[in-house]
Amino acid sequence: MNAFHYEDIKNLACGMPEDIEQRKAAGDLKGTARLIDRWLTRPDLPEVLRGKLRAERAMLEILPHDYPYSFQEVYSLVKKKLPDMTVKEFLDLQDAGRISWMFLNGEERFFSDTVDTLLDDPAMKERSCRLLGEPFVRYSPSRMCVQASVKRMIEKGEDTVRFRIRHSLRIKDEAFRPNEKVRVWLPIPKPCQQIEGSSIQILTTSDNNYVLAPENAPQRTIMYETSLSENRDFFVEYEYINHSVYHDLWRDEKNDLRGSERAAADPLHHFSKEFYIAYLSEEYPHIRFTPFMRALANEITKDSDSPLEKARDIYLYITTKVRYSYMRSYYGVENLGEYAAVNRKGDCGIQALMFITLCRICGIPARWQSGNGVHDKDMGSHDWAQFYVEPYGWLFCDPSYGGGAWANGDEVRHRFYFGNLDAFRMVANDHFQRQFTPAPVFIRSDPYDNQSGEAEYPDHALRGWEFSAKKEVLEHEIKG
Repeated sequence: MNAFHYEDIKNLACGMPEDIEQRKAAGDLKGTARLIDRWLTRPDLPEVLRGKLRAERAMLEILPHDYPYSFQEVYSLVKKKLPDMTVKEFLDLQDAGRISWMFLNGEERFFSDTVDTLLDDPAMKERSCRLLGEPFVRYSPSRMCVQASVKRMIEKGEDTVRFRIRHSLRIKDEAFRPNEKVRVWLPIPKPCQQIEGSSIQILTTSDNNYVLAPENAPQRTIMYETSLSENRDFFVEYEYINHSVYHDLWRDEKNDLRGSERAAADPLHHFSKEFYIAYLSEEYPHIRFTPFMRALANEITKDSDSPLEKARDIYLYITTKVRYSYMRSYYGVENLGEYAAVNRKGDCGIQALMFITLCRICGIPARWQSGNGVHDKDMGSHDWAQFYVEPYGWLFCDPSYGGGAWANGDEVRHRFYFGNLDAFRMVANDHFQRQFTPAPVFIRSDPYDNQSGEAEYPDHALRGWEFSAKKEVLEHEIKG
C-alpha cells in the first residue's frame, strides 16, 4: 500500500477522465483500477487530477466489503427477521431507496447493514417483533438514560454527568503480525463547550509508550506504538464530566428569540476573518455550495428572515424529510452533504453535514462535533452539529436524534434536539476531515471521523474488517 496524501481527499470534488468514470459507474473495479494506474504514469498530469485519481484508487478496495451480499443472500437474511417479506415487497423497497445496492464486477450486490436499516423503521421493527413473537420495545432500556437526561435538562435547565469509560481495540487474529511494529490510535475526550479540560483524566493505559494528542487537536487521540509477540487488546480508561445547558428555542415560533445569555467564553464570538473561513465557507469534498444545495437552502428558508428561524427551518426539513439510514463507508461517497439532500436518507454524520452545508449557504456559521453517544453500559459512534446565532452563541443540533424522535411521535424530544444535546456524550472531535496528531502514514479506515480507533503496520493501514473496537461505560454518575 502506497503512502497516502491526506490532502488528496479534497480533490474528490473534481471530475475524472470519461473512460475511468464509465468503468466505475459500471462497477468494473478491476478495470477502473487498471485505468487509474495507467493515467497516473502520465508525467504531465495536473496535480489536482493526480490527487483525485490517487483518492479514487484508495476507495476501490472498500466497496466490495460494504456490499458483500448477492440478492439471494440478503433476501434470506431479511426473511429471518421479516418472514412475510415477499420478493415483490423487497424489490419495491429497493426501488424506493430503502435497500442500498450497487453493481460490482457485473453483479448486483447488497449493503452489509440491509437488515438493520430496515428494522430502524419503527413500523418494520414492530412488524418483525409481532411475526417472531417477541416483545416490541420502542426504546432500548440501555438508552433510557438519554431520555432521562433530556427530561432533567428541560425541568432543571441543565444536566451534569461524570463518566468513566474504557475503550479498546484488538487486531483480529487473521490480520495480526507477531513481532511487527504497529501503531494504534484510540479516541479520547477533548475540551469543548460541554466538557471542561480539567475534568478529563487518563486513568489507565494498556501500554506505557504512548502519545497524547494536544487538547486543541481537531480529532483527539492517544497513540500507541509497539510490537506484540502475542495478540492482545490496546485500551485506555478515562473519565470526564459533561455539563449540558438547556435552551428553549420554541417559545416564540415566529421571532428570533432573545433573553438567553450568549456563550461569552467562546473566543470565536469576535467574528474574526479566521472564524468566517472556518465556519462559513465550503470544505471540499463534503461541504459544497452546489447549485442544488443553494436552491434547496433558498426553498427551505424562503419564508424566514432571522438566522435562528432559518436554522430551525433547515432542522425541520431534515428531521421530517430525510430518513435515517445506515451508510456504507463514508469514503465510498464523494459528497456526503449533498448525498443526504438528494437521496433524502443518511445516517447521523451525513445529516449533520447536510445541516452544516445548508446553514453556511444561508450565512449561519456551523461546525461539526462528534464522538460517541453514551448509554448505560456501552457507547455508539455518533455525530452532530453546532450553529451560531445571536444572542446565544454556539448552539447544538442533532438531526438524526431529532428525526428519530419525530418518527416515533415524540415532539418533546424532536424540539429538544434543535438547540440542545443530552449530557450522555463523549466528544473527541470538533472538526470533520482532519488528520490525527501524530499523523498516520496511510489512509485510515475512516479518514473523516474518529470514533472507534485506527491501526497501521509499516506497510499498510488496517481496515475496519481487520480489527474490532469495544466501548464500555464503567461508571456514570448524575451530579446535581
